[in-house]
Amino acid sequence: MLCERADFVVIGGGPAGASAALTLRRHAPGRSVVLFEAGRHDQAKPGEILPAVAQGLLRQLGVWAPFLAATFVESRAVVSAWADETPDELPSIFSAQGAGWQLDRARFDRLLVQAASAAGAQVRLGNVVRSAMREGQGWRLALADGDIIASAVIWATGRSWKLARSFGAKLRVHGHLAAYTRFFDRAPGDCRMVVEARPEGWWYSADLPDQCRVVACLTDPDLGSELRDPESWYRALAATQFIAPLLPQGARETATSVKSAGTATIDPAAGQRWIAAGDSLFCADPLSSRGIVHALRSGILAAYAASDMVDGRGELARTRYAMIASQGLADYTPALAAHYATAARWDTAFWQRRRPKPEQRAPMGTISSQSRSAS
Repeated sequence: MLCERADFVVIGGGPAGASAALTLRRHAPGRSVVLFEAGRHDQAKPGEILPAVAQGLLRQLGVWAPFLAATFVESRAVVSAWADETPDELPSIFSAQGAGWQLDRARFDRLLVQAASAAGAQVRLGNVVRSAMREGQGWRLALADGDIIASAVIWATGRSWKLARSFGAKLRVHGHLAAYTRFFDRAPGDCRMVVEARPEGWWYSADLPDQCRVVACLTDPDLGSELRDPESWYRALAATQFIAPLLPQGARETATSVKSAGTATIDPAAGQRWIAAGDSLFCADPLSSRGIVHALRSGILAAYAASDMVDGRGELARTRYAMIASQGLADYTPALAAHYATAARWDTAFWQRRRPKPEQRAPMGTISSQSRSAS
């Protein structure tokens, strides 16, 4: 059976994995980097706002020019019917950072892995890493057609934690949520993301390139199982005040998706020559708008930590990385609870579960209306 070697293996080709591969190639150009991605970035994914603050990260990664060339939809405003039925609009012109973008996620992910490949990383799409086991100081990863031995591994498979046991890590679930999403074409918009709280949960909709649109209902899995049924989903949509009008009469459904969107972390954040990044490290409620910015940042930090591990500074790298991950959760939890509390005007199961506990209280405004985007 074929067995090859690499200095660094990145498992996962989303924003976290691609940014890790790009950073490794820039930081340690003399070392080999192989990136494995189970899919091919050809499936529809929920869109989300990429805040303008991400521009610095994209420049750091060397992908700012191709990002601009991709002509993603500029996000001109976030409209939120959250605390009451009167919508609150925050135009991007009032943001200190300027306008963000409403992404086509599949296109954005392809852009990043193509940049990683151009930087010298070996990118292998459609390759699943089946298992991992220690091999000397590094790791032996099992693939469908052979094995690869890596000096260090960056684990960035998103909300898939199948390798947790291999790495000796445990998943900690902090909150449940599911996104029931449908995609449409022939649905032009005005470059605004719209968020609306409803008794069953909350809805969002955003423009995508080429006059396409994403519409999603987010609620708890045990409460939203009927939303898998098209008739139930469209009936719930029709009850919305601000989301339903965004779909013109000629809009055509093109794809559907049901995915977990709750909060979870991995413990530990890093181990013996492995590091978790992106959603594999900390997946957040999409209301927090951590999404891609968190993925890009954690991928960059994971690359530096992996490099330190290979250079003999593993204990220091693990300690620093764990502290960063822990602080992120500590800041996030009370802020998210406080933001949900502002919309808890319904006596339904979804909102009853999100009424704040005393220890969860945080200063209002920690999560701003600009942050009300969906991952």
